[in-house]
Amino acid sequence: MPNDMARLRHEIKEADLIELERLRQSYKQEHWSLRMQAATTALDNPKRIWFVRKAVARLETELHRRRGETAEGTAEPTGASS
Repeated sequence: MPNDMARLRHEIKEADLIELERLRQSYKQEHWSLRMQAATTALDNPKRIWFVRKAVARLETELHRRRGETAEGTAEPTGASS
């Protein structure tokens, strides 16, 4: 698991907004699939649910941070008078 988390951090750092969104969707689908699988049968790696949930949270946090930077970068500076 530690290598997975390090790999995820690297992917997040290197990815653009579109790639982050794609990764988030992929992990969300995997999380849903794992939850359904866990409800019906025993999982091979139950810790994977924990990792995937954390991955989704990290991706959503990074997307929120980057979108905030983008919005701030295009907004008019506070206190600017015309």
